[in-house]
Amino acid sequence: MFFIFLAFSAAVFINGATDAANALTGPVACGAMKLSHAALLAACMNLLGMLTFSILFPGVYETVSGLAHFPAGTGGTAVTASLIAVVVWSGAAWIFGIPTSESHGLFAALAGASMAFGAPAPDGAQWIKVALGLVLSVAGGGLGGALTARLLRSRRNKYSWNKAAVIGCAGTAFLHGAQDGQKFLGLLGAAGLVTRSRAAVFCCALLMLCGTLFGGRRIVQKMGRDMADVDAFSAACADIGSAASLLMMTLAGLPVSTTHVKMTAVAAAAGGAGQSTDKKVILQVLLAWITTFPGCFLLAYFITKLLLSY
Repeated sequence: MFFIFLAFSAAVFINGATDAANALTGPVACGAMKLSHAALLAACMNLLGMLTFSILFPGVYETVSGLAHFPAGTGGTAVTASLIAVVVWSGAAWIFGIPTSESHGLFAALAGASMAFGAPAPDGAQWIKVALGLVLSVAGGGLGGALTARLLRSRRNKYSWNKAAVIGCAGTAFLHGAQDGQKFLGLLGAAGLVTRSRAAVFCCALLMLCGTLFGGRRIVQKMGRDMADVDAFSAACADIGSAASLLMMTLAGLPVSTTHVKMTAVAAAAGGAGQSTDKKVILQVLLAWITTFPGCFLLAYFITKLLLSY
C-alpha cells in the first residue's frame, strides 16, 4: 500500500506542476501577476474546485472508476503501474516545457495495465464518454476563445484587462481541480482501493496544491510566449473559452484534458485578437498529444508485466 500511495502522490503532484500550470499562462505571460502569486492563487483554486465538485458533482469520478475492472487482488499492481507510467511520461515532457495531458496519459495507462492483466472487457459506454469529452472539450475551448476575442475586440483598447486575466486564471484553476482531482480518485476507485471519502478528496487536493506551487514557469513560457505572445486581453478571452468548456464537460460527467482545452483556447483567442501564433510550437505540442496515448499505454503495459514477474 505504501508504494501505491507514493506513486499516487507523485502523479498528482506532477499533475499540479504541469497540467494545473496551464491556468497560470495568461496573467503571468501578460505581466498581470508574478509567477509566485499566480501559482498561489491557482493552487488555492485547485483545492477549492476539487473539494466542491468531488463532493457535490462526482460525475467525472464515476465515469473514470468504470473504465476498467481488474481481477480480485490485482488492483494495487495495476494502479501502481499506471501511475508510474504517467509520472515518467509527464515528467519527461515537463523537462522540455511541453504541456502534456495527464488525463489522457492516465486513461492510456489504465488501458495498458488492464490489457497486461487480461482483465475483463471495460465498460464501452464509459470509454465513449472519454472520447466524446476529448472532441467536445477541445472544440469548445477553441470556439469559445475565438468567439470571445472577436466579440470583445472592439472593447480591447477601452479597458485594462489585467483583472479579467487574473479572474480567468482563478476560474480555470478551479475547474482544473474539479476535473483532474476526480480522475485520480477514480483510478483508485476502478481498482477498488478507495472510496470517494472526504479524507481521500482532501488528501488528493493538497497534493495537487503543492504541485501547483512548485511548477509552472516552463509551461507558461511555452504556451504564453513561444506559442502565442499573449497579452491581458487574449489571456482573458482564452480563459473565458476554456472555463466555459470545462464547466459544461464537468457537469456532464465527461473527463477531459484541461491542457488540451486551454491550449486550443489560447491559440484561438490569440488568432481572434489578431495576434500571430507559432505553428512550429503548436505542431510540437500536438505531436506530444498524439504520442501520449500509445506512449503511456506501452509504459503501463510493460511496467505491469515487470511488477507481475516479482
